[in-house]
Amino acid sequence: MTFSWSNTNLGGKVILISTVIAIISIFMPWIDTTISTSSGWQQLAFVLLAFYVYPAFQVIKNKPLSLMWGSASSISAAVAAVVFMEWKTIPFEGVDLCFAGQGTYLFFVASVLLFAGVLKYKPMETTSTENTEIKEDVK
Repeated sequence: MTFSWSNTNLGGKVILISTVIAIISIFMPWIDTTISTSSGWQQLAFVLLAFYVYPAFQVIKNKPLSLMWGSASSISAAVAAVVFMEWKTIPFEGVDLCFAGQGTYLFFVASVLLFAGVLKYKPMETTSTENTEIKEDVK
């Protein structure tokens, strides 16, 4: 079966949109000190996109998504974003200064959307013509 956006349910669409948002966030500033910025690409944050691979591929292949693994990957992505924000926070004269940029926050939002998509995702049922085509190919 080939991928069809119109045949994908709301959960699948949210998963794919959150994946695109996460990819866009990698090219935004992940560190912003007002003097200089550093993108997620420069900070090697693109490694965090690995959390999006399983849910996105399951949606594209129209396969069932394990709630445990999908939830674990989306929660891990959100936790990784928060850990990065904490890592880039330093105390200065009694005030905590966070130098995490907009890309980090956008990645966190995409991770929350990914979790919502995982909860809502159900693969679409195949039609009878697709079933007969598959049976004919097997014979």
